Amino acid sequence: VARLLFSTDLDVIGLYDKPLARNSQLWTHDYRLLLDGPRANSFEIMQAEKSALEGGLFGYRFFYPPMQVGQFEVYWHRPLIAWQPYCSNEISFMTRELTGYFTANHRQPHSSEPVVELWPRMQRRELYLSAIHDFHTPHDHYAHQTAYNILALLDSWMRQDGKPLKRSFAHRLLNLSKHRSIEQWLEDLPVHARTPEAGERMRTELEKIIESPKEAALPEPLTYMTTASRSFEENWWNDIRFLAHGEFLNKDNADCILDEATQKMIIHTNRDLEPLGEYLISRHRKAIAEAGMEGKAFCGELPFEWSTDFEYSAFGGWKRNREGKAHERNILVVIPGRNRKEAIMMGDHYDTAYMEDIYEKERGGTGARLSANGADDNYSATVTLLHAAPVFLKMAKEGKLERDIWLIHLTGEEFPSDCLGARNFCQMALEKRLLLHLENEQTMDLSATEVKGVYVMDMIGHNRDNDHDIFQISPGKGTSSLKIAYQAHLANEIWNAHTRHWNLMPERRNLQQGKRSSDGWKIPAMAHHLALCGEVRTRFNPHSSIFNTDGQIFSDVGIPVVLFMENYDINRSGYHDTKDTMENIDLDYGAALAAIAIESVARAASLPDLSFE
Repeated sequence: VARLLFSTDLDVIGLYDKPLARNSQLWTHDYRLLLDGPRANSFEIMQAEKSALEGGLFGYRFFYPPMQVGQFEVYWHRPLIAWQPYCSNEISFMTRELTGYFTANHRQPHSSEPVVELWPRMQRRELYLSAIHDFHTPHDHYAHQTAYNILALLDSWMRQDGKPLKRSFAHRLLNLSKHRSIEQWLEDLPVHARTPEAGERMRTELEKIIESPKEAALPEPLTYMTTASRSFEENWWNDIRFLAHGEFLNKDNADCILDEATQKMIIHTNRDLEPLGEYLISRHRKAIAEAGMEGKAFCGELPFEWSTDFEYSAFGGWKRNREGKAHERNILVVIPGRNRKEAIMMGDHYDTAYMEDIYEKERGGTGARLSANGADDNYSATVTLLHAAPVFLKMAKEGKLERDIWLIHLTGEEFPSDCLGARNFCQMALEKRLLLHLENEQTMDLSATEVKGVYVMDMIGHNRDNDHDIFQISPGKGTSSLKIAYQAHLANEIWNAHTRHWNLMPERRNLQQGKRSSDGWKIPAMAHHLALCGEVRTRFNPHSSIFNTDGQIFSDVGIPVVLFMENYDINRSGYHDTKDTMENIDLDYGAALAAIAIESVARAASLPDLSFE
């Protein structure tokens, strides 16, 4: 337990773990609180570690602090009943039948204020309960997925003030194939419900919240005249190849690890995030100059220190931070719109992960921590920002942006830094301390600008073999996240509608779907433009990956966010390993997804009002 709570030994923390003292409470044998992790400072954690290592009898529990609402701590008291049925090896749980209750306790210690009891109040709550009870069965995959789909539909509908959902948007919320209509799905509901009556009731309710089959014509595209081109595809590919396979090698924030296994294998001992960041800044400043937007658009850095509760002296990057020899930084491009008080952000992360197959000894590894090439994770996204900049700068110069566009290269998404850049940005934005550092020690205060939405891209270049031509549009919590997800959905619909025309043009006519490069260096031959299925995966969808990205940080602090990601398969070859290379990039798929992401941001930044219309 002591190792789990306090140890920073490399063998203990592995690739993805950290000390859990912050999420723990520890007592002495006489019930004296030795550690209150969520509220402790670094010194108190060190003192608790010292006491634990001296030996004794201790009590502990893992504890996550309650939600703070003004002067109150809100708890959900929800009972969990588990038992092992007679003659069975399976454990049964009772959770949904016992929803519990909420209380609000005064935050002040020893307060005489009474506990306030809060009962959950949920609009049309009976529909939620019906969806869970009547369709969620443990052994029926279809019914299980149907329950999630119904919850996504109902939640989305309630978030737009009860107006009927746009039909195409509802189709993507249901994650239906293009060959399966909403009517067919509704017809099947009674069959897969626990009782036909429940299915009929749900179908009647759902028919009321989905728009009739006739929908308005799609808007004209804003950016596809640039991005739906062979030159865009080639430049996108070549830039990924340069970032993944060029001079930048040590691209994790912790680089270089100072243990013997790593030191034996690294080619050089410098962290390459610094020169990589300079390269990104130079590219953006060149784009600003070429667009004639100098003095109006800006590119700089948002610097910060890597501060932790524990000492990570084996992490070269962390150690240089503590010694004052290095710092962390997000890189930000500010492109002006008419309303300088609002901004739409488009982001990636430009660090890469350690390769599991190099590290894990059971897979033939040596225990060394070496940074992945990162072709897909995440230079497929980083390069998209590089190519988005000229598009948005041109729109800004022509006066087509209603609000600012900010392009942000976030640092430290991967372990062990763990969304470091996203956390720092959100903190600075909420505290109104957002200060962009420019050339010649100049600064630009951005604190008065409200971020109206963030589109985060993470891994957008790999087309899954067993479930292809699909990507995810995964919104965070709240109505505003769903609204910018709707703009992404429209961008996807506009792209798909135009692929039919583009593929009839002479250069694309009679071409087939593209193939991956056999050696990773030669650019794949031109293929037809892919029509992609952007599934809108809300928080009810178990296949949403937003929780595993920087997007979760924005969602947690209430900033509207949408994740663009490929149809993620954590078990595939090419994820956090030696094969995250150009051989895993699908050019026709990734370039199409990049173009859709750029169009989404352009739409959200150019509309006077972000809505479901």
